Amino acid sequence: MDFTLLNEELKAKKAEAYVYFDYEKRHPLSKKEFADAPLSRKLIFVHRLNEEKAHLIAHLIDARFLANRPGYCVDIYHDYKEMLSLLEKELKGLKTLMVDYSPDGLLPRVSLSDYGSLEYLRKLGKEFVSSGDYLQRTTATYSKSSLELQLEANRLNLLIKDEAFRKIAEDIKTKGESDELEIQTFITRRYQEEGMVYDDPPIVAVGKRASNPHFSPNLEDHSAIKEGNLVLIDMWAKMDDPLAVYSDITWMGYVGRKVPKIYAEAFQTLKTSIDMAISFLDENLPKRRVEGHEVDRLVRDYITSKGYGPYFTHRTGHNIGIDVSPHGPGTNIDDFESRDERALIPHTSFSLEPGIYTETFGMRSETDVYVDENRKPVVVGGRQEEILPLLGL
Repeated sequence: MDFTLLNEELKAKKAEAYVYFDYEKRHPLSKKEFADAPLSRKLIFVHRLNEEKAHLIAHLIDARFLANRPGYCVDIYHDYKEMLSLLEKELKGLKTLMVDYSPDGLLPRVSLSDYGSLEYLRKLGKEFVSSGDYLQRTTATYSKSSLELQLEANRLNLLIKDEAFRKIAEDIKTKGESDELEIQTFITRRYQEEGMVYDDPPIVAVGKRASNPHFSPNLEDHSAIKEGNLVLIDMWAKMDDPLAVYSDITWMGYVGRKVPKIYAEAFQTLKTSIDMAISFLDENLPKRRVEGHEVDRLVRDYITSKGYGPYFTHRTGHNIGIDVSPHGPGTNIDDFESRDERALIPHTSFSLEPGIYTETFGMRSETDVYVDENRKPVVVGGRQEEILPLLGL
């Protein structure tokens, strides 16, 4: 573990120690640090500011798997009374602790501590600050090689997106209609051909079916795509590599030669809101701490000013990292589902994906943004400037 990084975070938070509670390596830091240890009992991690080693309060059964690890001292307990006594001893004289909690429990990726453990710390007279920024720095950042994999995934995703929309147009011209499920299957087959993997198949939704942001066609529920339809395609995949990062994009098409004004105007609102977010980040990220909720609020206020506020029903974006899904452990662009007060930091990425979901149609525009080492936002997921008129391509 990088104790220099941990000490920096403790100083920034004005905390005297970091404490986390774990069981069977469910904590993300335990998964990383003790991957080879078959732990089966409660484990408590304590690192006091500026100390050379962290203390692991471990049960006798687990202690032998943790012994002789550089940077750690193992304090062995036999029963729960001894465990609590060791914890009290380690925290003696400390007032403020950094722990895994978020205010009101709004960030599940941060709120990892159970209520009982925090209640015990309060009994000891301790005060808390959130470990959210630290957890992000240790779980959501990734290397240059992972960025290269992400860029390749985005290149292929944009290519396959073009192919999917062309297939819809070709189907209309040759058969008179296409189908949501058929296009979804086409995309997943292309992913396999390009060596890409995904957790769930892409969203292909027509008209008002796209007003459900997570609608996905299946064997029992899929609709024809016909001339005059607005079509949403949301697709996410990554290269088949342990260090790969997802590409996650959403594009809109209209089955016709000219996009109706009602759709074009709504889409322009989404596009402009993303333009505003990128400009805001470009101006502010290099100068100061920018938190996720700030970007969401900027986007949401603009969409509301255009009359679409009631139809924007989810956060503006989510973190993207090395994870099993495109929803990573870092800062979300959110002042709606939660108030994400974590910072946007270098070597992480996130989506910008505002949407408008009315009773008659749904639409979304989504790209991915990477924060580079200079704290500048880099669009890596491509940008859609206007709805694609599929029969005019």
